[in-house]
Amino acid sequence: MNQSLKPSADGPDVPEVAAAAAAAAPISPSQQAVVDLTLLVHRVDLFDTGHNEDDRSIYPPPFSLVPLNFEVGVYDYNNDQNVSTEEKKPASQQASRGRIVACRVPPQTHPSPVAHRMLALSEFTPNPYGPSVDKYWNQRRRLFCRFDNGIQLDEEGWFSVTPEQIADHVALRISELVLRRAQFQSHLVVENKPFIVLDAFCGCGGNAIAFARQPNMVVYAVDTDRNKLRMAAHNAAIYQIPPQKLILIECNVLFILEYCFKDGSFVLDQPISTPEQAEKLMKFMPPPVPCETYAGYSIGGIDTLPRGIDAVFMDPPWGGVDYEVFGKHGYDLERNMKIKRTTPPKTAAAGAMGDDFFDSFLTQPRSKKERISQFNCSMEGEDCVNGAELLALAASATATRWVIYDIPRNTNFSSLGQAALSAGYRGNCKVEEHYLNGRLKTVTAYFGTDWRALLNAGAIHVMAFPD
Repeated sequence: MNQSLKPSADGPDVPEVAAAAAAAAPISPSQQAVVDLTLLVHRVDLFDTGHNEDDRSIYPPPFSLVPLNFEVGVYDYNNDQNVSTEEKKPASQQASRGRIVACRVPPQTHPSPVAHRMLALSEFTPNPYGPSVDKYWNQRRRLFCRFDNGIQLDEEGWFSVTPEQIADHVALRISELVLRRAQFQSHLVVENKPFIVLDAFCGCGGNAIAFARQPNMVVYAVDTDRNKLRMAAHNAAIYQIPPQKLILIECNVLFILEYCFKDGSFVLDQPISTPEQAEKLMKFMPPPVPCETYAGYSIGGIDTLPRGIDAVFMDPPWGGVDYEVFGKHGYDLERNMKIKRTTPPKTAAAGAMGDDFFDSFLTQPRSKKERISQFNCSMEGEDCVNGAELLALAASATATRWVIYDIPRNTNFSSLGQAALSAGYRGNCKVEEHYLNGRLKTVTAYFGTDWRALLNAGAIHVMAFPD
């Protein structure tokens, strides 16, 4: 009998149902009709010079194809007009609408590209930063292969930047999707319009640079921190990104997703229907910010936004380094991720860290229970958006519904599936697990297109999420 994958209140590990168990408990025809969403979990193995070719443990385990006993639905999206009142409730408050099923599809192994064949690890140069970044300093060329050319990171950037090889892989996947879509051929070739990606949480620019390196892509990178945007500009210059391909915007991205774009079009300059909407808009309207050119790149406010966006990439804050305290598959997007709608004033002294992201480095070791109880405690009483609401905002902001969502590697798949259903996604989506030299580094969910071709006639480790 299939095991339940619903997390309990403290977010325990999520059990996987082995293929044999899935075969012993087939889904009946009546049950097939209520499979609303299938998460196609795809392991991607990447390698650099830090791996040992003779160590077989770093390679994917043997993969056996097991015919699926249910049908994976065709991708679909229900827009706001077709989503019922029930579906607009928070994911945790919605009544039963069927099943979310996850299945693991055949893995892929990618050889190291030339850019990553340089020495990935270096312990010879002393770490000029604090001890909290020791292990990251030794892997600095893994974060940016051109690190020694002068890459800049702030303290948070060391922990949050995506390793370059993974960032390049994600950007290439989207570029391939664009080139395969007939609807973009006139967009790119005939009308000579670039494919526009909104990088919702730019940071020091790792993913923004990766997207901007792809042909026919322009990136609008958003962050609330001007210093981070300047570092992103500096780093982009090291990679010789043309300035017209990367525009940096200082703003809270929640305002941009909620008020500036609808179905891919810029709507902030459109007439406002009611006084209530006008009052809400003015409440969250960001103050003007100075425009500047830094390292050759434009940094400005919402007045520099494009007239439309084609896709949204999101690598939001997960709540700090303690996110793994919830255990394997224990992180809940709705319950554990909180993002402030407004940007707090910066009152910390220069060089001080005001974010609880680094609290675990400044305090004595705490028990697991204390770490869970204090997780995101600084957000209590704040006006926040959770991880499920964030996905819905991003989906409604684009016409393509293409959202690329970096999530914690211990995210509960039931939580992810419920967030996707609440946002309007149906049928299937892809969840990529990125392994670097055999170790799971990041997880990225791809929404907005059909991924059934990944099945290749079967899947193993079917995981069901019954109500």
